[in-house]
Amino acid sequence: MPVSPILLFYLVALLVVLGAGVGAFWVFARYSRLLGAGLGLLLMVVLVLLWPIPIHGGFTFLGEVLYRELDRALERHQEVARQQEKRELRQRLETRFGGPLDFSITEPLRGTWSRVLVQGGQPAWYESDSRLLWSDWLLFEPDAALPSLASAKEHCRSYPPEGHWALASEMENYLLWKSGGDQLLPGAPASSVSYMVVEQTGLELPIYNLRGSGDNAGQRSSEHRVFVARCVARGPGAPPAGYARRDIPLEEWNRYQLSKLGN
Repeated sequence: MPVSPILLFYLVALLVVLGAGVGAFWVFARYSRLLGAGLGLLLMVVLVLLWPIPIHGGFTFLGEVLYRELDRALERHQEVARQQEKRELRQRLETRFGGPLDFSITEPLRGTWSRVLVQGGQPAWYESDSRLLWSDWLLFEPDAALPSLASAKEHCRSYPPEGHWALASEMENYLLWKSGGDQLLPGAPASSVSYMVVEQTGLELPIYNLRGSGDNAGQRSSEHRVFVARCVARGPGAPPAGYARRDIPLEEWNRYQLSKLGN
């Protein structure tokens, strides 16, 4: 019965691998049988990984196949980890707001903006495209130090109705700028604080815009600075976790950042 070429190929490979392993064992066994067995086994493993395997149109190597599979498995693991991090970040962002705020419009303004009264009769501004509500500037107690991000968040969270407001993020400030709210709403009367979320890592960083206080006004650094913050709330229909930076074209984002240089 004739032997197929492929079977003959693997038979030769098996004999070569076994022969090399046995040969290495006898060469090094004179020094130590354990050393000989270890080096013989290592040589066989290396030959198995590097022995060419015929495929359609050429050859491949078992070592290369294993490497590609390990690389794919690592990519799948990293993608699962990235998706889990995104879910955790989204869940954390959803806790910023106690829920959507109902409101009544008291005065239509320019474009998509309106003056409104929210639950409890608190005045605010509403922008219909983003469906976000904006508070007036909230004053911090004067302090020589910069307000921490935690204290700024709590400052907004305690704004009535309590639990529904959050410190404005850089993403929300972009939406304010895009809709013309920076020209319509009152400008900051003092240094202001907001923050940004690095979506790739979930890191939160405070942003301070220093104006006319401390050393910037030629005063002594020991004098107290005055800070304000603007808070944002969800109107009905606004996304529970807010808006993501990845949704904005890079060119638009760069235009927004450049616009702040003139402020």
